[in-house]
Amino acid sequence: MSKKLSVVLVDDSRGVVAQLQRLLEQIEGVEVVGSAFDGAGAVRSVAELRPDLVLMDIVMPGMDGLAALRLLRASQPELRVVMVSSLGGSAARAEEAFRLGAVQVVSKPFDKPVLEALIEREAERARARESS
Repeated sequence: MSKKLSVVLVDDSRGVVAQLQRLLEQIEGVEVVGSAFDGAGAVRSVAELRPDLVLMDIVMPGMDGLAALRLLRASQPELRVVMVSSLGGSAARAEEAFRLGAVQVVSKPFDKPVLEALIEREAERARARESS
């Protein structure tokens, strides 16, 4: 059996992390390996767990998602990061996330089919990378 896509979830709302975890647990070939509730925790978790993918909120207290993304991409340029933003989120923040290397920005509340398709694409990409 091929390796599962390992994912770290980052959001200052424990409810959002739990919601994402429940959704991802339903997708075959995906394993949530950790979570964090701010940018500093994200940097620590990713350094320790070395996931394939990070789903991270943009706006968080303390170190926000953009600052964390900047640090994560500097230390692990191949890391795949999907940023999460509320519908009222700023287009400028989404643009900055892409500039810093985010592979996608998804909106809260989550569109389950869109999120599932994104995760399945990332899992397929990881499997292809593993077999090459």
